[in-house]
Amino acid sequence: MANERKRTRVVIDGKDYTIVGDKSAAHIELVAETINKQLEELKSLSTALSKEEQAILVAVNAVSDQVESHKRMIELEEKIKQAGIDLED
Repeated sequence: MANERKRTRVVIDGKDYTIVGDKSAAHIELVAETINKQLEELKSLSTALSKEEQAILVAVNAVSDQVESHKRMIELEEKIKQAGIDLED
């Protein structure tokens, strides 16, 4: 069966969302939980931020983490190549 689209309901910052995609409900719930934690952290650091500013900062943090993870993956792949290990099997 090809990638089935799944619908997962989550609450982010007190608002209900239905996320449609091919990720598991557990994955989407973890993402929502992580977003909520980051929003709570931002709120505790600065109550003056608007919801839009909070959302932008959460997005910046997420993309920054993604860039760092990608950079680390490339570094590890390069080390594997240098070690002469073939992972394509």
